[in-house]
Amino acid sequence: MILTYENIKYNLELLEEVKKEYPILQDFEDAKVSRDSLTNVGLDQFVDFISFIKLTSKTGDQKVIYDETISLRELKLKVAELTNTEKVKNIFLKKSKDDFIKVFVDYKVNRRYTRTCNASYCSGLESGIPIIINYFIQNGIDVYDGYLSRGHYYLNKLKKPSLFSRELKMTQDFIDEFINYSKEKDLDLRKCNIKSLTNELNHRLKSMMKIESGLHVKCIKERKSFTLDKLYLVEESRVGYNGFLEVKVTDDLGVTTFIPYTLFEEVSRQRDDIFKELGLL
Repeated sequence: MILTYENIKYNLELLEEVKKEYPILQDFEDAKVSRDSLTNVGLDQFVDFISFIKLTSKTGDQKVIYDETISLRELKLKVAELTNTEKVKNIFLKKSKDDFIKVFVDYKVNRRYTRTCNASYCSGLESGIPIIINYFIQNGIDVYDGYLSRGHYYLNKLKKPSLFSRELKMTQDFIDEFINYSKEKDLDLRKCNIKSLTNELNHRLKSMMKIESGLHVKCIKERKSFTLDKLYLVEESRVGYNGFLEVKVTDDLGVTTFIPYTLFEEVSRQRDDIFKELGLL
């Protein structure tokens, strides 16, 4: 496979686009929110990509994309720098261009240096993947992509998430309000039991999120088998694995299933919002 910059450039551009739609990713990049806050909400691939970009600069001061031409000597020095044992460092420093490329073409050679149980295991071939792939791209070298460990972002295009940006922002706003309230009230959270605090918050918030059976909700977003502005009867509700509330309703085709609540709005809440806008509440 002859690699190009097409996929990695696409992924970098998409990341910037997605960060604008989901500001919480920018907060993660700026270390304002933890990785745990974004686990299983549907943004994992972009969280991992941001982590990869940040790790690249910290691992031997590498770059995701090199503007300058990389020489074979520079490549070997970087791989050697990121390799644990002196013996293996010297092996790679002495390799010719053809011998280096064989590591990414020949199965036996690849296994010799990438199996951790081997004495000749070279950690630099994994941690140095950004500069290695850049070298291959710059020189149009044909290699086997299956040997490019951690090269996912150069080989495959990321997919734009189909999530609920408004709901994620509401979640972050709620967290910010809680933090600001704690500061304004001068609450010393250091004296709290964090385990009890988070468990109790988790329990109470889940209880507040549930919707009573028999309540009618209005469809507010386009979706297959559902009609915009139509009322649907909630049979049951639950918090899904990704942390979003789901309601059990019957669609226009008569199929009963759990659907994200973000597709709907409680009728009474819509009415109250209208009254607020009119200044009647």
